[in-house]
Amino acid sequence: MNKHTLFRFYFLGTCIRYLQDLTWPARVNGPGFVRSNVEMLFKYFEALELSVTDRLARGELNEILEALDDLDNKDTSIEFAKSEVVKINSAVSVIRKAMDAELQGMYAFVPAPKRLDLNKLLDSIQEIFSPGTFNSLPEIARYDFSYAGKCIAYELPTAAAFHILRATEAVLRKYYEAMVKQKRIKSSNWGPIVNDLRSRRSTSKHEILNNHLDNIRASFRNPTQHPEKIYDIHEVQDLFSLCVDVVNRMVQITEKANKPMQPTANASAD
Repeated sequence: MNKHTLFRFYFLGTCIRYLQDLTWPARVNGPGFVRSNVEMLFKYFEALELSVTDRLARGELNEILEALDDLDNKDTSIEFAKSEVVKINSAVSVIRKAMDAELQGMYAFVPAPKRLDLNKLLDSIQEIFSPGTFNSLPEIARYDFSYAGKCIAYELPTAAAFHILRATEAVLRKYYEAMVKQKRIKSSNWGPIVNDLRSRRSTSKHEILNNHLDNIRASFRNPTQHPEKIYDIHEVQDLFSLCVDVVNRMVQITEKANKPMQPTANASAD
């Protein structure tokens, strides 16, 4: 899927309109004149993948393109003759018909606003987490959270839930390895990991985190893993927020546990 701003379509229309309505005297160079509009025309044909229109335009404007190649592109005093202006008008009228026909087969899908910010969901998912958290996650978790954001933006809530829960489980495994150094259990499954975390003195004290992890596993992860659960767009945003919370907690706890202890200054004797 390619990302285009609506301005790109709008500006393509302004280029077409300018060249179709071009009148003499017509300046060749300078911002907003013939050369810049012709160049932008072909730039947007390529960007929007209007290949049929692009090929037709290159044929219709062939003489004009050759003339532009021969003219100094810095001299702002150059003007096209009346006959060349007429050629441009005529060529662009033909090009516009082809473009109209080709654009009828193209569609733009615009994401509807969500409770979670669309720009963050699509392009800056790290900003939904606590500062610095996202970059410390395993690569697979970063991948899944990024695609979860896109799935929510484009209203694919059940697909988003799969990505969210996969990512959270990847972080849980990393958290377990960081916090439990000896006699780890062999299972890498969610339930046994949380049970082992509850049984250890260093991690059992994080009761809120452990309770959240159990709730996510029983209420969301297991029903989603099996063909039992279909999400709506509101529920999956709640799930995302819940999982972001536990991921933030796991990263903060891990960083605090691995932070070197600062030496304590000795009290001076009286």
